[in-house]
Amino acid sequence: MAMAPKKKQQQDEGGWLTTYADMMTLLMTFFVLLFAMSTLDPVKLEQFGDSTQKKQGSKKKSKKVSLSQINKEVKKLVVEQELQSQVKVSMDARGVTLGIASDLAFGSGTATLSGPIKSFLVKLVSTMEKATYAIAVEGHTDNDPIRSSQFPSNWELSAARASAVIRYLTSQGIHADKFRAIGFGDTVPIVANDTPANKAKNRRVDITFLTIG
Repeated sequence: MAMAPKKKQQQDEGGWLTTYADMMTLLMTFFVLLFAMSTLDPVKLEQFGDSTQKKQGSKKKSKKVSLSQINKEVKKLVVEQELQSQVKVSMDARGVTLGIASDLAFGSGTATLSGPIKSFLVKLVSTMEKATYAIAVEGHTDNDPIRSSQFPSNWELSAARASAVIRYLTSQGIHADKFRAIGFGDTVPIVANDTPANKAKNRRVDITFLTIG
């Protein structure tokens, strides 16, 4: 009879520890899920959704296209136009980006679109109209300073070039609210500005089909 209280006390202590362990396990699971959600690649998520839809045999057609399809379309267009050396296509979590050499699109120190780039942009219109989210157009320059009455700095030149691309595309019927114009000047180089060839790479206009709005 004297041992009964001790057994009961041990059972109570064991129950408390079990409850505490369960709570800690649930908390750990919760934070692991939060971390996993925060590091999801939206492009891969979209690709997973596309593959799932195909496996389910969905016949529903949409006017919008996935980033994977946009990636295929623009790469095909670049090859057809033989612009592989002047237009680079890449795909990442942000979206699908076309890096267009400024030397193809504009004359030196100007924001006037050339004929060849206009022909290329016209062929992008149908793909842009089907894009689900916004399209960012970003102007970039090298680090050689420009000082003119029209463009006091590289900031103005890069912004004017991004705006010129959008202005032309809207003239082809695409709604203006689909675009975002950004001028970065020489602040986001892709290579060091240490040779003429590298400076040419940094002079570019990036058109990005964004993953999200």
